Amino acid sequence: MSHIPKPDAYDIRISMSFYKYQLFILGFLNLCIIKHLAHSQNHTLIFSKDNNIRNCSCSADIQSCDYSLANLMCNCKTIAFPKNKTGSRLSYNGDLTIWFSDTTTLGKLVNFTFVHNLKLLLCGATTLPTEYLAVLGLRYLRVQTETLQEQSLTITHCSVKDRLCQVPTFHISYLDTSLFNGLPLLKSYSVENVSSIKEQFPNLPFSSWISDTNKSYIVTLIY
Repeated sequence: MSHIPKPDAYDIRISMSFYKYQLFILGFLNLCIIKHLAHSQNHTLIFSKDNNIRNCSCSADIQSCDYSLANLMCNCKTIAFPKNKTGSRLSYNGDLTIWFSDTTTLGKLVNFTFVHNLKLLLCGATTLPTEYLAVLGLRYLRVQTETLQEQSLTITHCSVKDRLCQVPTFHISYLDTSLFNGLPLLKSYSVENVSSIKEQFPNLPFSSWISDTNKSYIVTLIY
């Protein structure tokens, strides 16, 4: 009967070290995968279909107004219409895309919502009236229709002379919904150091809680 040598202490230490190294590598890879999934799901798509509001987490942009593909490729759930009335505010982290077909739905989804990166896509050939919707903290806007190419706009809130807004400011952008009727060249105009939106822009929608911020405003008109 052949004799099988027993592993010495050195071999055992080497084996245990290799095992610990494997566990470390597996743990590191799992952490990377979790972080990647969390980052890839940081894109929110909201649309209205069959009188339902669908809120979806997607890893990438879905082809324009393809509701079936969105339900298939994204993690979607039906939600109630957001309670986004005067005096309240919704907030989104990451990118937000909204598919809409009328200004009433768009207003309920976006008016006085806080979001930095926003994409609005008009589904259908509806002609929209001139209405102004307020978006808070907006930095980057993309607009598109099913038949017209996407346009984008980077919103610069402060000029160089203001030394990057040393005075505390509150950023509010007003979007003219009629710009979707043919999508002319997207433009914006900002007014800084606004002390009272209600007094200086009486025809624009106003939310009562804004007056409690005690800050100067930067008002941007997007048309």
